[in-house]
Amino acid sequence: ILAQAIFSRAIFAQAAAGKPLVEFPPGPPVMLSLALTKLFGRTVENELVDTVIFIDVDGVLNVGIRDRGNSPPLLSPTNINYAKCKSQGPREANGQQHDIVDRFMAVIDRELGHGENGTYSKFTTDATTDLSDIFTERLASLISMGGERCLTVLTSTWRHKDQRHRLRRLEDALSKHLPEHAPFAFGAFTPPGDDSSHPRGRLRAIGDFLAGLSSKCYPPTGMRILVLDDFFATAASTWLVDDLDAGSIEGAEEYLRSRLPQSKDFALKIVHTYDSWLTPNGLSVEVGAGLTMEHYCHAAEFLGGGCSFCERPPEEVPQKRSVATKAKKGKVRFAKNCEETPSAPGGKAKATAQAKPRERGRSYSLPWFAKIVN
Repeated sequence: ILAQAIFSRAIFAQAAAGKPLVEFPPGPPVMLSLALTKLFGRTVENELVDTVIFIDVDGVLNVGIRDRGNSPPLLSPTNINYAKCKSQGPREANGQQHDIVDRFMAVIDRELGHGENGTYSKFTTDATTDLSDIFTERLASLISMGGERCLTVLTSTWRHKDQRHRLRRLEDALSKHLPEHAPFAFGAFTPPGDDSSHPRGRLRAIGDFLAGLSSKCYPPTGMRILVLDDFFATAASTWLVDDLDAGSIEGAEEYLRSRLPQSKDFALKIVHTYDSWLTPNGLSVEVGAGLTMEHYCHAAEFLGGGCSFCERPPEEVPQKRSVATKAKKGKVRFAKNCEETPSAPGGKAKATAQAKPRERGRSYSLPWFAKIVN
């Protein structure tokens, strides 16, 4: 009861002050944290954060293929099987549908560098979570690099109330890859808004969150801010935000810097998990590429970590494999029929496996404080 009262009072205080309401994950752990804080005199303003990681999901923890006007279908075994079957049959009158099939085939065969030694087919999603286990493990590694004062902020549409079942599976998946399988929960969500379909809204939501952080959250040694996002599998040259033509990753970073207190020290980096190319037939392919080794390397370097590929002596770096060896290295299992059409994130049949209840213990993100803004 005390926890509920304190939780409600915090919400009403924000509303009375005309401050933005930042979404709270529901449940007793959040309210209990607030109650204990009030009882022992530990306030929001006294919390220090030296690292903030903004995390998107689709296009970061899985591979999504841009399909203009539609939700990006994921690189799942079912979707790959459908594309393989359709690519071997007669071309249909619907050119747009065949284009997405051709794009799938191009992604399956796309050779990756930076030590991946394979194609995108190695990052197929799990049927229960819609996540690539390889990417999830890499994100857990980055969170660990952030240290004890790392705040993880979910920017994805997975933070919405109707996606909470997927969020729970994501947090469980990250827990499995953290040291000692420490229970994990995101420390905060970006504010709700029009950020579900365009980079403009996503950048503005991140900027609003940064602008709302208490000035006393900034440590004397400075703050590191890392953004992991595919920005809906779009090229940075197309980004616009608040009538500003960002036009590049550097321009977007400059916009986010403009939302931060100018008197504070901070370092900021956007890792754009995006890839694009033209097929031999001239078809444009754009993908939310996920945390490939190249993207992981950029993020790890920013957080002070290392990349096993970059640290190798030159003589140990493997040569790129020839096209003739691709088929042997990139095998995946496929479904037995071609009846199912490609499914977008969350659009497939419900999984039978039920997520196990989580115990909320020590988290690798500060569990609640940054959800209350100035």
